[in-house]
Amino acid sequence: MKSHVSGCEEKGRLLQAYNDATREFSERVAALNAKIGITPKKDYELLERAVEDARLKSEQARIAYERHVADHGC
Repeated sequence: MKSHVSGCEEKGRLLQAYNDATREFSERVAALNAKIGITPKKDYELLERAVEDARLKSEQARIAYERHVADHGC
């Protein structure tokens, strides 16, 4: 394990990426919810896939952040 580095730039970058990804996920869920019952099924399924893609991106960003913190000790 590497020593603690105050103000780790990579940690900050990864945290920002995670924040951005979770915000995108939240926005896509809100958009999907707004379309319930008023959007053709095919279009709604496309929105569902976009939500799932955003969820996966958010999860990957969280894992990258947590892994960095654990490995780097910051």
